[in-house]
Amino acid sequence: MNWIKSRIQSFVEKAKATFNKNRPSKQAQSESLWVSCPGCKEMQLKTDLVSQLGICKCSYHFDLDPKTTFEKIIFDNGEYTLIECPKWADPDPLKVSIEGKKYIDKYKGYQKKTGQESALLVAHGNINGLKAVVVGYCFAFGGAAYSPRENEHFLAAAQYALDNKVDLFLSIYQSGGMSLFGNVHSLVGMSKAQMAHTMLKKNNIVTIGILEQKITGGTFVNTFGNMFLFSSSPCNQSQLFSGKRVSAGVRSSDNQEMPSDFGESQSLEKHGMIDGCFNSRIEIKERVTQLVKVLLKKHEQQSTSKNVEIDESINYKSQNTAGA
Repeated sequence: MNWIKSRIQSFVEKAKATFNKNRPSKQAQSESLWVSCPGCKEMQLKTDLVSQLGICKCSYHFDLDPKTTFEKIIFDNGEYTLIECPKWADPDPLKVSIEGKKYIDKYKGYQKKTGQESALLVAHGNINGLKAVVVGYCFAFGGAAYSPRENEHFLAAAQYALDNKVDLFLSIYQSGGMSLFGNVHSLVGMSKAQMAHTMLKKNNIVTIGILEQKITGGTFVNTFGNMFLFSSSPCNQSQLFSGKRVSAGVRSSDNQEMPSDFGESQSLEKHGMIDGCFNSRIEIKERVTQLVKVLLKKHEQQSTSKNVEIDESINYKSQNTAGA
């Protein structure tokens, strides 16, 4: 039996070695002019995807970096001002090292690769004339893992919105969740983000979240602090707390398996977890600003109505006093 077992292990190891030998390296894949679409399985020219803002003809949405999103889709004339991340915010509070490699060095590598201070790109500017703060998540930055540094960057965005009384606080989510290397320091960011959303709402700032592909873990939980939540495409997947492989073993009280569309945007909309799906990310600007303008107009009408009631009350009291 030991001989058979060793022969099987040897065969498996050889098969893995052959597979890895024939499989293109990550560098070769990044240098290739072509990419396979996970949606339709067809090869797409990367240059075509760039001009199409990362949207395949089958409507599958590839990752799009926040800088491109801000310039090409969100802000008026592509003009915005960045909100800096607090310098003291530490992405590696536990000083983690794995096999002699420091995590902080890896984090600095993400900064150099993306040109960002953190996995978030945060900016303020005008969107169809509305004053707005926008938070974008860069998945190329270590899967946009949410460390204490990302949390402080988010809080800086919320503070700017409060101080300047903007109309809209927009978050475009794409993240693998809370940073493992931050441990409990990362998890605290969930409650802080919820508190920030609450403060924004109390100050009549409309908070809207947009879900892109791959938004999981604690960052997915953070999205529900928004007043409204939409998916950028009906074809988006992996919008859930835990991945499908983890959730596959979860069963309901009557022993039913998770549905096949679990974590997909249309399923979230069907079950009321989000407010709707856009046809594509290109619609974000128009659809969001339409909603905000309706809400702001409603708020103005309510404020005017309250002022009229106060004026009438003052006049009534004045008349009674004069009569006396």
